Parts: sequence; structure tokens; C-alpha cells
Amino acid sequence: MNRRRLLAAPAVLTLATLALPDRAMAQGLRLTAAAGKLPLGAADGPTTPFTGYDGLLPGPVLRAQRNVRLAIDVTNALAEPTGLHWLGLRDPAVLALPDIAAGATQRHDLTSPDAGTFLYRPRLAGGEAQLRAGLAGLLIVADATPPVHDREVPLLLSEPPGGAAASPAGLLVNGRTDLTLSARPHERLWLRFANATASRILQWTVPDQRLTLVALDSQPCEPFPLDQGRLMLAPGQRAEVMWDVAAAAVTALPIALASFAGTTLTGRMRVEGSPLRPAPLPPPAPLAANPLPQAMDFRRATRIDLPIGAAGFAGRRTHDAAGATVLRLRRGTVVLAAIRNDSAAFHAVHVEGHPARLLDGLDDGWKPFFLDTVLVAPGSTARIAFVAERTGRFRLTAQAINAAEGPLVALLDVG
Repeated sequence: MNRRRLLAAPAVLTLATLALPDRAMAQGLRLTAAAGKLPLGAADGPTTPFTGYDGLLPGPVLRAQRNVRLAIDVTNALAEPTGLHWLGLRDPAVLALPDIAAGATQRHDLTSPDAGTFLYRPRLAGGEAQLRAGLAGLLIVADATPPVHDREVPLLLSEPPGGAAASPAGLLVNGRTDLTLSARPHERLWLRFANATASRILQWTVPDQRLTLVALDSQPCEPFPLDQGRLMLAPGQRAEVMWDVAAAAVTALPIALASFAGTTLTGRMRVEGSPLRPAPLPPPAPLAANPLPQAMDFRRATRIDLPIGAAGFAGRRTHDAAGATVLRLRRGTVVLAAIRNDSAAFHAVHVEGHPARLLDGLDDGWKPFFLDTVLVAPGSTARIAFVAERTGRFRLTAQAINAAEGPLVALLDVG
């Protein structure tokens, strides 16, 4: 896939309806996994049981500053063990924490060198049922100098707990089925997306509007406009998009959130009021770079094959989160990985703790973005490159799209 096909996305948003609870992280912050009930549609409609952080669906938006150490105590108020996994963080100590026993509390010390949009949820390979029940939330790590924008809009995309019976559309945005936004002409919205489904490919579409991708999988990228206003995300992926709202001939623009499983949630964006400024802002500038190696020397790279097929993933057929080690590397090693999908299903392959470049053709260049999750079609091969820059044990997972079971798991050891 080229970069525009990799990232493809119809809704009027009243932000009061879609707003998420928001809190700044600080020493002593607590987060609790607990059961709850709420109506997914009208406020006076029937309630649906769910499992959420702090009894919310989705969990609160947690906010932090880059390079600031944070402590968060996570309490498990469920009747079964649960884990907490931070998608996009590169800290191996946090990524290696075990599950939390029922009734227990676990300390998470976070220090992110990267600014960006992160997803917290149970780890797959054992936690997918809890994720489908509603355990998910956003972590936003801010840079000291934010980009030019007027409003920030976090958007957590998920499936309803209880399935189609809870929501005929089969999808939720910020825990809601009523997707409604509003904005003024020439307003710039900073959309922060996360696909919090366990195994669904999701596509967000707003036709005839200027949407520019500025970050993918918690890492800034070369800004480029999304073709036909479409953004496509594999399960677990995150993206940041600048939406420059254009005056429209109609006051309610259609928005659609579609799943490749065949369900669609529709909504609308009201463009109303006087223009926020006389003319649109110029195209968005690149976000400030995170401290990642921007170039890699392939001359001494370690080349590995990660096939997906009858033998499992990388020759291992295990869904156990403990996995089996398939590669041991020295810190600083450049890795070239060929992910060959010999199965009949699409797979989302996630490389824990290591943002990677998606390579062109036969390693003759790379796409102008980093990612930690790559979607691999049946019968195709995706090639990625990354630097094993942190010591520890990291999981490589291959999740079959639209599958009920969790991902196949392999391990990468960096010493």
C-alpha cells in the first residue's frame, strides 16, 4: 500500500455530546478498572452493562507532559485479573508489567520521551474480551509548543459492549452512538483518533473537507491531505488530523465511521455561525519531531522473516502473552523485517515499543511516517525497518482482522 491508501475514513459533532472526561496526570493519580451501566443512545434509553476505567465509557483522557515522570496507581475492581497496556509508549519497564490480580493495585511509572496520542487498554492475548467490554482510554502527551489550532477533539473509536444488541450500528465514538459535531467556517480542529477495537479495521470519512494527517501511531509525519477526507486505522492504531473546516453549501455535512466487518455509524457536522477568521489558515506545518533515529544504515542490518500462516506467526503458534522469543538483538541494531502473510485473512502486526518505517518496494526507500502497527493483506508482504534502541523484552503480535480470538504472539529480546 502507498501512504495514501494505507490511511483512508461519514457525522455533525456537538462537542458537548462527545466530550470525554479530561484530567491532568500527576503524582498520586489513581485509575480503577470497574463495571458500570449506562445508556448508549438517548439518555432515557435502556442501559448497557460495560467495564471501564473509573466506571466510564471510555475511560478519562489522561494528559501528561513530555519527559515528565508520572506515577499512576491502577486498581483492579473486577472479579478477574486485568492488565494495562500503553500502546505507543517506548518504556520497556512499563510495557513488561504483569497482569493485576482481582482487588490488587499496581504502580505505573511513566516517562514518555515522545509527544503524541497514546491508547491505554488491556493487553491483547488474553484481554480482548475486556477491551470489547469497554476498557480503553486515551493518553495525550503534550509538547511544550503545540501546533496552530483552534480546538482539540479526542475521538476514541470502539465497538459497543454487548455487540449489535447494544448498538445496531455496531460502533461507538467516545462511547456514544449519536455522532454529532459543530464548527464555524475556517476553524481548525485537531482531531486525535484511536481505534480501540480488538480486531476491526475502521474508516472515518468526511467528504469535501480539508483533512491533513500530521501524526500516525504517536509519531509526527510529513503532513499530507487525506484523499476524499478518508482515514483508515487498523486495530490499536492512533492518528492526528488537522481539519480545516470549509464553508459548505449545506449546513450539515455527512460523517461516516465504517467497519470492514460491514457496519457503519453515520452522523453529521454542522457548519454554522460567522467564519472564525477572514480566510482559511495556511496548510498545517509539521509537528515537532520526537527523538527517534530519522535515518538508518542498512549495510549491517539484521534481516528477519516474520511469516503468518499455518505454522503461526514467525514459526510460533501461541496466543499466550508470554510468547516465545524469535529474535535476540544487541541494543542499537537496525532491523529489517519482512512480514509475509500466507493466510487467508488480513492481519494487523504490532511491534511493541519500536516505531518503524514502512519500506518501499525492495528496501529502496521508506514512507514519510513511522508506525507501530502495519496492516498486511493476504498473499502480500510488508517490509519494515526499526532501530532496537531500548533494552528489554517486547512483544510482536499478529491479529487476524474480524477474528474473535486474540493475536498470535512472539517475543523480541534486546540486550
